[in-house]
Amino acid sequence: METNESILTKGVVSIDDRKQVGKVKGVIIDCDACGVSHYIVSSASTNSSLVLPFEKSLAVGDTFMTIQSRDDFLSTTDLTARGALEDNFDLVGLEVYSRAGSHLGVIKGFDIDTAFGNVTKIDLEDGDSFESESYVFFAREFVFVDDGTEIDADIRVAAVEPTAGETEGEAAPLAEPADDEVAVEPESEEVVERVLESDEADEAIYEAEEAEEEAAAEDEAECVAEGDFEDDPSDDVTEEPVAAELEADSAESVEEESDPDAELRSFLVGKKLNERVVSQDGSFVIEAGEEITEQVFAEAQKCDAVLLLTMSVDE
Repeated sequence: METNESILTKGVVSIDDRKQVGKVKGVIIDCDACGVSHYIVSSASTNSSLVLPFEKSLAVGDTFMTIQSRDDFLSTTDLTARGALEDNFDLVGLEVYSRAGSHLGVIKGFDIDTAFGNVTKIDLEDGDSFESESYVFFAREFVFVDDGTEIDADIRVAAVEPTAGETEGEAAPLAEPADDEVAVEPESEEVVERVLESDEADEAIYEAEEAEEEAAAEDEAECVAEGDFEDDPSDDVTEEPVAAELEADSAESVEEESDPDAELRSFLVGKKLNERVVSQDGSFVIEAGEEITEQVFAEAQKCDAVLLLTMSVDE
């Protein structure tokens, strides 16, 4: 980091020429970039002014500025070089104003970042200083900075924003129903309450029934347990025939359910035909006078001729 004054103490050395070719005489500021665009170098041999583009500077040490070659200087016929020499623009002495338009002082000096060329700080004669983050713009006539003073535009925005926020945050007032409109909300609430009460009642009934079933199951379990310990062998003998009868009845019930013609079977088996019976497809034939057996009935079932048998016997 160098100041506008410390940079003027640097000699300029050409690496290729291996000698000092001049001395820094001044800096040219680019107002758009707010930084150094060129160095003005006083020639060591002719004492004339040379213009060195900022990017041609290799480095700036505590004693010298180094460049690669004398060829890095712009030709005296170059328009940029001639304009820079004739312009003689310098930040020092410029008036500084705030963003609000108030006079803050006069620039006494400034700091330079020799790596990137930025003017990192400006110092005023009254001791105030402004960092690069506060720059608004550089111009040939003056420099504007943001000193933190609230401007009128900020005041207007601050005055409008709360109102806008409150307006956005406020809920729109509910429109009151007209005289001819029917208010349905209370009725809807009553319906919801009735539904909730009904659900609660159903749940209470279900819980009560469930509790009764559990109690009955517990009582039954207790009775069974007592029976296991108190019943004598004679009770087992009595229970076995009953269980056998229940199993037989169950088997008959299952058989009846599996055979839908069980009732017709019991009616027809053993009876004799009073006429010849032939199935519709002719696959089943039985002559008049023959007795209906279990086998005959089964064949009639297969040939869909059970109804014909029923019609050909006497009740």
